[in-house]
Amino acid sequence: MSQSRSLAPAAAVLAAALSLPAAAQSQFEVSAGPSWTRDNEVTPVVAAAWLPELRPLNNAVLRWELGVIHVRGRDDTAYDLEDDVTVGHAGLRYERTDNGLTLGFGIGAQTGHTDALSGDPQFVSTVGWRWNRFSLLARHISNASIHQPNDGETMVVAAWRF
Repeated sequence: MSQSRSLAPAAAVLAAALSLPAAAQSQFEVSAGPSWTRDNEVTPVVAAAWLPELRPLNNAVLRWELGVIHVRGRDDTAYDLEDDVTVGHAGLRYERTDNGLTLGFGIGAQTGHTDALSGDPQFVSTVGWRWNRFSLLARHISNASIHQPNDGETMVVAAWRF
């Protein structure tokens, strides 16, 4: 896998962030971290999301989440994990304003195919905590056994909101 090919998704995420109007940037989040699948096969992931407010709640905010997650392929594994996979998704995110608890769920479609991410639709679940602009999130992407194999990807990402 060439270095320039592996940096292309990160460059696209940065270009999208810089092209958004100032009002939308306050609701734009970028994140990165490691992802694991079967037998602890690890790879880096990058993600971007637009999080406009849907409605305020008591001590919380409900947001739309429109995002993309890029999972880099892995070489030299016993499983079919070599393809890069990108999942575009839409859903909701619930954020507590008093203690930072963050919960989310969405549904998406993918490009690329591996034993971990093996077909549409993909479900994206999120749990974590947010402190001002910084968040630490655990995320899982899976197709809920609609297609086999269904190993899924589980990631821990650090996120920054613009």
